Amino acid sequence: MSGNNLFEGIKVLAVARQIAAPFATYQLALHGAEVLTIDNPREIDSMRLVVGAGGGLHKHAMSHSFLAQAANKKSMQLDIASPKGQDIFRKLAAQSDVIVENLVAGNMAKYGLGYDDLKKINPKIIYCSVTGYGQSGPAYKRAAIDGAVQAASGLMSMTGTAQTGPMKVGFLMADYATGYAAALGIVGALYHRAKTGEGQHVDCAMLDTAMTMAGADLCEAATTGKYQQLRGNGDGRYISNIFRCRQGMLSVAATTESRRARFWKAINRPDIPLDARFANAQTVAQHYPAFCAEIEKTLVHKTALEWEEIVSDAGVAAMAVRDLNQAMDNPQIKHRGLMHTFAFDAELGYAVSVPKAPYQLSKTGARIHSPPPRVGQHTDEILQRLGFDENEIAKLHQSGVVEGVSVAQSLAKQGRG
Repeated sequence: MSGNNLFEGIKVLAVARQIAAPFATYQLALHGAEVLTIDNPREIDSMRLVVGAGGGLHKHAMSHSFLAQAANKKSMQLDIASPKGQDIFRKLAAQSDVIVENLVAGNMAKYGLGYDDLKKINPKIIYCSVTGYGQSGPAYKRAAIDGAVQAASGLMSMTGTAQTGPMKVGFLMADYATGYAAALGIVGALYHRAKTGEGQHVDCAMLDTAMTMAGADLCEAATTGKYQQLRGNGDGRYISNIFRCRQGMLSVAATTESRRARFWKAINRPDIPLDARFANAQTVAQHYPAFCAEIEKTLVHKTALEWEEIVSDAGVAAMAVRDLNQAMDNPQIKHRGLMHTFAFDAELGYAVSVPKAPYQLSKTGARIHSPPPRVGQHTDEILQRLGFDENEIAKLHQSGVVEGVSVAQSLAKQGRG
């Protein structure tokens, strides 16, 4: 590993399942931190077993939900519910810089592994807890999942139409956004430690994060008591919507007078704003279906990709609506090098591709150096590093402290073997 990796030398110990917490540690791993994920030997992370992974991915518990945020990491199986497992965890914590956990609030403390416990043996530790609702308050012990958090946060009230009613975003927005928020909290705490030598606890909640994702609307609602609900594909501004073309759909945002003028010129329809029905935002709102139909009457003559070039070149924000495969083929994405593809793996039957960081640093850029780990792949390596000899490691395996249910057993239990 080269010396210009941002977090080289930083050791991260993670009891992190599902999406948000693993995604947070992935951001650190991309920049050189050594991330050790503790896998429960009694129950394999359900994200490894998500339906959809086929062939060798399925057989080795390497679902796409897991792969997307697991490169550069190591995996160790360790039963932290057992006294011996807790002792080993404390040894690891004593040598770590950061701990990330997303168990139900209070569970790590129940095992004697909470922040107050571990700061006694490592005062400089940065301890990040990622939960649905935070470490305190009336809902702090409630179970959380992305859809429930989108509902609780108010985000669903803005998504959908009058016909559909509230809808959740089609991807795990709250989970991934929380991962970024947790990573930022950790980085901030590391910076503080570099200046003061002090560790601290980072308490990151999915609900808080999701609400901040709607910052402007949250501000409006808190200030005036009102905000626009059920927006569909438009946000209520003139012009901001998705329009049908000869092939595909085009998203256009011409929300200022100068951009609208460029848009009308680009599609050669200077007559539209001269129509009394479409003269301003108020009249457009009264005749909105007819307004959209008038625009689409012209856009239907070319494909969305053709209009994307024409309208974008005119200085108006416009993009064809793409599916994920089309988005990855976008020359801009290829130029940025967003995706990393590992060599074909005969056991998995795939050449796995994963996303990297969405930003580029000129001196300490994100790098991927190792593929996502198999379950418990590095268990013995880590135990040896802690000073356990072969006989001691064998006994730990036999006792179930570092080895338990197999992938095959987990899949069979789910009826998916």
